[in-house]
Amino acid sequence: MNKAIKELFAIAVGCLCIQTVNAQQFDQLTRPVAILSDSTQIWEMLDALLIPALGHIHRADVVDVTANGFGPNDLVVLYPTMETYEIGSDVPKTLQESMKSWEISADYRLDALRSERRRMANDAHTNQDARAALTADVLSVISQYYQGDNFDLRMSQDSEGVRLEIWNYDPSALRYRGPIHRAVQDTVWQTFKFSSPTVVMSFKDVSDCVETYSDDGHIRTRSCR
Repeated sequence: MNKAIKELFAIAVGCLCIQTVNAQQFDQLTRPVAILSDSTQIWEMLDALLIPALGHIHRADVVDVTANGFGPNDLVVLYPTMETYEIGSDVPKTLQESMKSWEISADYRLDALRSERRRMANDAHTNQDARAALTADVLSVISQYYQGDNFDLRMSQDSEGVRLEIWNYDPSALRYRGPIHRAVQDTVWQTFKFSSPTVVMSFKDVSDCVETYSDDGHIRTRSCR
């Protein structure tokens, strides 16, 4: 095989690899992360786990990869070096107890049937629960524009801006519809009584305002003045 053929073969194999990689399906996972910033706490953990870290470390993230609580088989990421270490099975008891106390205090999670969406919205607004109301409104908007099943969404916000990612969904199930309008009272009734026997009733709907009144025993209608 001469050099030109070898180069052509290498290019063909490279393209095939790229096509194969691009054909794969991708997903995202969210996992709890315990962020340690106290230097003493960081080095106590590294010493207990026999992690041979060197140099200045100002932060250590412990990622609950297994999603069953912090412990063996999870990962430790060090900053600023970004060195990553796997936690072994031999975790000292003192550190195990400390890890059990690592919880996400402000976490909010909802597990419910899709058929319960309306009830969730009503309960949230009845109880004036901001987090539940926010969740119910997001679910309502998704159902407005998406008629499929699987749908994953992640959104983050900080002082600079927002980032939103959508994946694992069926694009053909997306349909643009008009924006959702809150239910409002579109008819207002008013009754005015004067010294004379005349009674005027007016009502206003979304398109016009009409007054109905009695005069000399006759009922008349006119546009609002």
